[in-house]
Amino acid sequence: MPFAWLYGLITALRNKLYDRGILKTYQSSIFSICVGNLQVGGTGKTPHTAWMYNWLSMHFKVGILSRGYGRKTKGLIEANENATPTSIGDEPYWYYNTLKNAKVVVAEKRVIGMQYFEKQKPLLDFILLDDAFQHRALKCNLNIILSEYERLYIDDKMIPQGRLREWKTGEKRAEIIIVSKCPANLTLNKKIDLIHAINPFEYQDVFFTSLMPSLPFVLKGNAKFDTKNMRQIIAVSGIANNKSFIELCNRYSSDVRPISYPDHYNYTIQDINEIVALVNEGSIIITTEKDAVKLKTAPFLSLLPENKVFVLPIVPMLLFNEEEKFKQLLMQYHRKRLNPISEKSVVF
Repeated sequence: MPFAWLYGLITALRNKLYDRGILKTYQSSIFSICVGNLQVGGTGKTPHTAWMYNWLSMHFKVGILSRGYGRKTKGLIEANENATPTSIGDEPYWYYNTLKNAKVVVAEKRVIGMQYFEKQKPLLDFILLDDAFQHRALKCNLNIILSEYERLYIDDKMIPQGRLREWKTGEKRAEIIIVSKCPANLTLNKKIDLIHAINPFEYQDVFFTSLMPSLPFVLKGNAKFDTKNMRQIIAVSGIANNKSFIELCNRYSSDVRPISYPDHYNYTIQDINEIVALVNEGSIIITTEKDAVKLKTAPFLSLLPENKVFVLPIVPMLLFNEEEKFKQLLMQYHRKRLNPISEKSVVF
C-alpha cells in the first residue's frame, strides 16, 4: 500500500501539471482517437482498435500510431515489408500484416509520430492511437478507455497494490468508456447496474462489448478447422490475460491444455520444441493472432508441424444493438472538430 500511494502521488502530480498547462501538450491537425485504459493488462485494446480501423478505413484514410511495446529498436519507424515483431512490436506488426492497407507507425514519443503523419501526402483523416491514454504530451480529439467486465477499474487499486496506472479520477479525460470482454448474454438489468456503478459524467457514453471468435485458420499447411477427430486443444498464448482466450477454446473442446507465457513474450526455439512435443494425433495447437505473428517467423515456422497449428481470430461485438450508435457517435465527434465547409458527407 505505501508504494501504491507513492506511485499514485507521482501520477497525480504529473496529471495536475498537464491539467494546469505547466507541462505542454500538442494537438495535431489530424483527428486522433486514443484507445487506452486506466489499468495495466489486456483489456482488448488491439481487437477494438482493429475493428475501428476496418470500419473507418471503408470511408476515410486511417493510420495507426503505437509505441511499439516490446520491440528491440528505438525511435520512429514506419512499418514496411521488412518489419518484424522485434523491430516494431508484435501488435503493430499484426496491424500491418492483417489490416488492409494499414499505415502503421511506431514511436515512443507520440507527438513525433503524429508530426510524421502530418507530413504525409495525402493527409490522413484519422489516426488511431493504441494505448496512449497516459501519454499526455499528445492531446487527442477523442479518448476511449476500456475496462474488463470482471476487473473493472472502479474496483481496482493503484500499482503495485492493484492494476491501476493512475487514480480512477483519470476517467474524466475519456469521452467513451467501454466495458470489454462481457458475457455475450449480458442482461439489460446488469448493464444498468454497471452504468450506475461507473457513474459516468454527463458527457460520457458507456458501451459494452463481447469478444467473439471467428473460425480458426491454419498457420502452416492447408487444413480446414474440424473438431470431428480432435480430442485436445493445446492453447498457446503470450497475452496479459488469457482467460477469455481459454474460454473461447473451450467452445471447441472440453479438453483444453493452456500453455501460457507473459504478455509480449519473445519465444525461443526451446519453447517451440517443448510445445510441439505435446502434440499427438488427436490434438492441435490453437494460438492467438498476436502470438501467431511471432510463430510464423523464422526459425519458428519451420519447427511447427503442418496442419496442426491454428489461429483463433477474435472481433469485438457491441452488445444491446449499439453498434450503429457507437459509429454515429464517432462521426459526431469528427464533425464537431471539422470546419463545416470541409465536412464529409458520409452515409452509413
